[in-house]
Amino acid sequence: MLRKSPLALALAVAWGIWPLVSPAQQTIPRAGTVGAGQQDAAVVLPDVVAAGQHEVQAERKSAQLQKIVVSEEEVERFGDATVGDVLRRLPGMTFTGPPGVAKDVRMRGLDKGYTQFLINGEPVPGTTHERQMQVDRLPADMIERIEIIRNPTAEYDASGIGGTINIVLKHRADNVTRLRAAYGRNGRMDVGDVLGQWSRRYDNLDVVLGLSYTVGAEDIVEDKDTLNAAGAVTQREHKTKPVKKTETLLTPRLTWTFGQDRLTIDPFISLGTEDKREVSEQRNAAGALSKATVNSEDKTDELGRLSARYDGKAGWGNWYAKLGTQRGKSDKDKNTSEANATGSLTKRGLELENLQEDQSYAGAGAAWPLGPHLLKAGLERRATAYEKRKSVAEAGNATAPLTPKAPGANDIYAIDEARSVLYLQDEWRVANAQWLTLGVRYERTERDATDRNGNTRSGQHASANPSVHYRWAAADNTIVRASVAQTLKLPKFDDVNPLVTLANGANAGTVLNPDKGGNAQLKPERATGIEIGFERFFRDNRGVFGLNLYNRDVRDYVQRAALAEGARFVERPYNVRDARFWGAELDWRVPVLHKGPHELTLTGSHAELRGKIATAPGRSGGQDVKDMPPRVTNIGLDWQHLSSRWSAGFSVSHSPAFGTDSVNPDGVREVKSRNASTLLDLYIRKVFSPTAEVRLVAKNVLAAKKEEAVTKYTATGAFNAAEAKVETSKPTVFVTVESRF
Repeated sequence: MLRKSPLALALAVAWGIWPLVSPAQQTIPRAGTVGAGQQDAAVVLPDVVAAGQHEVQAERKSAQLQKIVVSEEEVERFGDATVGDVLRRLPGMTFTGPPGVAKDVRMRGLDKGYTQFLINGEPVPGTTHERQMQVDRLPADMIERIEIIRNPTAEYDASGIGGTINIVLKHRADNVTRLRAAYGRNGRMDVGDVLGQWSRRYDNLDVVLGLSYTVGAEDIVEDKDTLNAAGAVTQREHKTKPVKKTETLLTPRLTWTFGQDRLTIDPFISLGTEDKREVSEQRNAAGALSKATVNSEDKTDELGRLSARYDGKAGWGNWYAKLGTQRGKSDKDKNTSEANATGSLTKRGLELENLQEDQSYAGAGAAWPLGPHLLKAGLERRATAYEKRKSVAEAGNATAPLTPKAPGANDIYAIDEARSVLYLQDEWRVANAQWLTLGVRYERTERDATDRNGNTRSGQHASANPSVHYRWAAADNTIVRASVAQTLKLPKFDDVNPLVTLANGANAGTVLNPDKGGNAQLKPERATGIEIGFERFFRDNRGVFGLNLYNRDVRDYVQRAALAEGARFVERPYNVRDARFWGAELDWRVPVLHKGPHELTLTGSHAELRGKIATAPGRSGGQDVKDMPPRVTNIGLDWQHLSSRWSAGFSVSHSPAFGTDSVNPDGVREVKSRNASTLLDLYIRKVFSPTAEVRLVAKNVLAAKKEEAVTKYTATGAFNAAEAKVETSKPTVFVTVESRF
């Protein structure tokens, strides 16, 4: 029985109105027009309607650049709640955070900020200092397809050293109404969603409306031991940290067609909440209680865009013009209370944090054929304004008033950036079955960084990013690819904050205890990326086997260093090192049975991940990439009985135990080991009629556990700290009911 909660009430209302909705009209194609909304949001390309996985594999096969395309059918297979849940099953995707939670994606094992996210082909505000969106913010059931771009051509934004993930929201006007409701449990907590999608074609106007409300949960328990240099336990901490999340997403889309031209208005808005309540108890080695802490954190997130684009066709070729404005915002309130062993309150705290990132852009481009060439060119102008304001107040007991603390170095600052872009590209058919795509993308960034005292420092940098992509159709269903491209990673917002905080204590201002600050003139990290790929398609594009090798040589890698500035030493981030990331990726989709009453499909991927950061400029070898596993494997199996319309499947993801030896931004060496991890998801689905289906899903069935052991050493090699931590998650089970008419 459903509990009397807002989610249960919403489910009941949605379920109750279904019989009252009249059937949809029959779809009547319009002759002589282009399917509305089918353009790539950043370039002029042929229209593609992505329905089943074999259709999007045909798109992958014909693409001039190396990419994987995930269809709407694949996205919906496990009833995934967020984009992160979908990405978890794709090649080379790893995540940081609690076990079983897909939040901060690390494409090819690289740190946050090395993966670029696009929504409908345009970058989105991450509203974090790493400049990366958290993938648990976007509900998966509003997605039409996901594109994983391994190496960009010149027409794509170059800010993706690890790769680019393009999330395409629903945009096909197919005269279909879709309603869905889901309810379940993650441990002790409710999860579920309600969804409505509606689309119609009216003469020259296509209308697509989507609205969803999602409730997510993380029922996590953590146990942590603090150790001394001899390995003996000095403190134990038990912590429960449940998280409840909601996300409301509205995605309207209007497309007008004028002959062969079209105008698209493409807004979206996402409103999220996140409520955390951490309760911890700290005990000494003998088991006696020493401290109890309660942290209550409420956070609201907003992400929205209003954009327009005009695509035109002329006798000489195609052209487009676009403009948009978008905002990401995050507000957090955190209350902390600490009590001693007798229960007396010894500390209270209140932390307020406000983050806001505003972006605007405008651009235009054209594509025109010239013999065996398809030439493309475009201009863009982008502006970003990021602001962070954080305040902390504390009191020493239950009755004392809260007293504001002095702000930290990165608590208050503002960053303004303006970026100008020019790209030129030539898709050249050099032979009957061979294509060469040559391009260059010039980007110039100007930055003003203002610290909490109102001091502003400026910086600028420019880069011409060339790319070469080769595609050879060696046979009807065999594609060989190779590419070289330069990509960038813009510096973290915290790192360009110019504020310098003076050191205190012994040796203050010396190389042993330097002042600390940011660097407004920090340049982007630059990588030369090489990809070599082989793809074999079979059974009418329903099957595919892909092998891809990659290498990234990174220059201007950012590390902190203490240098003399006048009479004192100041530690700042500088572009002083090199890094290298390399590996191999396999992906496959094999229709084992495809004739007769049964269909059986084997899916999966395997990625070998490697990386090293030079310990000094120009040196090979060096330190490990923090939290990068050596390999990640995904295997899935899907079965369908056509006559009874039953289907079922599973997906298992595994990464082995591994260890890393790296250096943190503060110069502390960190040696970490992590246990092997296995995630198992199951589903079973029954289609009762063309308008009704039910799906039962179990995720994280094995209740994944994350075990870490960390030892830290000072810059001089002395023991600093050590801890052993175990985080335990809970399975999620839910049922979905869906109708399309």
